[in-house]
Amino acid sequence: MKLKKGISKGKQLFKNENQIIKKTYQEAFKEYIAMSKVRGLSQDTIKTYYYHNKYFCKFLGKNKNCGGLDVKTIESYVLFLQEKGMKGTTINSYLQNISPVLKYCMKKGYIFEYLNIPYVKVQQEHKEIFTEDELNTLLQPPKSKDFVSIRVYTCVWLLASMGLRASELRHLKVNNVNMIDRIITCNYTKNKKARYLPISSSLYEVLDNYLNLRKGDGEDYLFPTVYGDMLSRTFLQKGIVEYSHKRGIKKSGIHIYRHTFITRSVEKNVSPLILKNITGHATFKQLNNYYNSRMSSMVEVIDNIAPKLKRKENYFKKRGGRI
Repeated sequence: MKLKKGISKGKQLFKNENQIIKKTYQEAFKEYIAMSKVRGLSQDTIKTYYYHNKYFCKFLGKNKNCGGLDVKTIESYVLFLQEKGMKGTTINSYLQNISPVLKYCMKKGYIFEYLNIPYVKVQQEHKEIFTEDELNTLLQPPKSKDFVSIRVYTCVWLLASMGLRASELRHLKVNNVNMIDRIITCNYTKNKKARYLPISSSLYEVLDNYLNLRKGDGEDYLFPTVYGDMLSRTFLQKGIVEYSHKRGIKKSGIHIYRHTFITRSVEKNVSPLILKNITGHATFKQLNNYYNSRMSSMVEVIDNIAPKLKRKENYFKKRGGRI
């Protein structure tokens, strides 16, 4: 069957030469960012697009026309990033954040050929979580009673108790905390849907102490800088890392609290539906990526389901001073 011009079959696009609009990648990227702002994408997401696309723009050069982009271009870009010593996971992150721009270019007719992004195959790494002892150490009250110390300590409690994202924590305001109903309203979320997070009895005491020290008005940030501004992600991350190191915990970072919270919840048999609502994941597949089964839990499970030795005494017990 003969294909008409302007229609597509499979992954190959068939267009008139007159239908192809000439745009440089930089021009198309600016268009995409403007459209993203109209759609209401978060500032963090837009910053991520800027950060990850600057390398692609540098690789292409200033006047690279979108019409000249093809799969070989993307493959060459992957080699370019590999030569810089980037890990496979980092490269895939960069590709993931240029993909929406490339799809936008295809939709607008700036790119003639269908581009299937060739992601790098990487070995999935075991996600770190805190042990019970480490978590207990981190949740102990600080010796210093100054505002900065209590602020970081309270942030750690919220991260451990709710599995919040860094951006969600930073955007919380005083009026988002309802101590009467024991609910925190999280209005700034990744999927733009507000979440209601329950305050545990232990967290209630920590928050009550912090709010008495904080003494802020409703629209003030819950965890501000000393000048009342929103904490930057870098400043928050640095504070959490220093807090952990001072307590002798080498594991650090913000996202590890989210992994730990989800793992602990699964081990406590929390309903997946309730857990998904608390963490704000769009799908159970995304939620599953954060779960890290502990070896001790796996041993307990396997002991319950594995065949048992039919002996009066366990084979590994000592008998007459011998094993």
